[in-house]
Amino acid sequence: MGRSVVLLFAVLAQVLWRTDAHAQVDADFLREHSETIRAGDVALILEKAGPITHVEAAIVVAADPISIWEILVACEIAPEYVPNVVSCQSVEVLDDGAAELFIQTVKPAFFIPAFEHVFRMEYAPYERIAISRVSGPIRQLNSSWHLQSRDDGTVLLSYSLDVDPGIPIPRFFVRQTLRRDLPRVLKAVQARAEVAAAPVTQ
Repeated sequence: MGRSVVLLFAVLAQVLWRTDAHAQVDADFLREHSETIRAGDVALILEKAGPITHVEAAIVVAADPISIWEILVACEIAPEYVPNVVSCQSVEVLDDGAAELFIQTVKPAFFIPAFEHVFRMEYAPYERIAISRVSGPIRQLNSSWHLQSRDDGTVLLSYSLDVDPGIPIPRFFVRQTLRRDLPRVLKAVQARAEVAAAPVTQ
């Protein structure tokens, strides 16, 4: 499966990532939501800080890191389970495969025209994916996926972002979209990875 990645949902279509200041899931968040995470559900918080919306989410996946990774980097299948993503394709592989450029088309809502954006993915295989904006209307979005292997053979999959849409869209709509769509995406990744990791029976 070629390297590519899904941007979590359509509204947040552009990304800004810096190696010295990328979004990371807070340890306190993981502790406070440990019961939800252990139950196999999605833990999620949303907070406001001026124009920025901060989000943290996590879920336990009963699969190996490779199975999860191959789903996260498969941008071409994003339209199958990420709301409002129309298409996504690789543009260029960079740095001997450590990074890649993608172009994605999204249709965030009926009152927002479809648009394209280009973003760059930075890969730390089977541990972290970071996303950086190359072009597009969103002002700022710091985003990252983290995969943490656990002693019981499962993986704690977490996602964190800080976003300022920058386009004329109500902030409550951004938060509402995140609250609705982000758990769906994490549950879809969980389901797909667990099926892929399941033993094949004769």
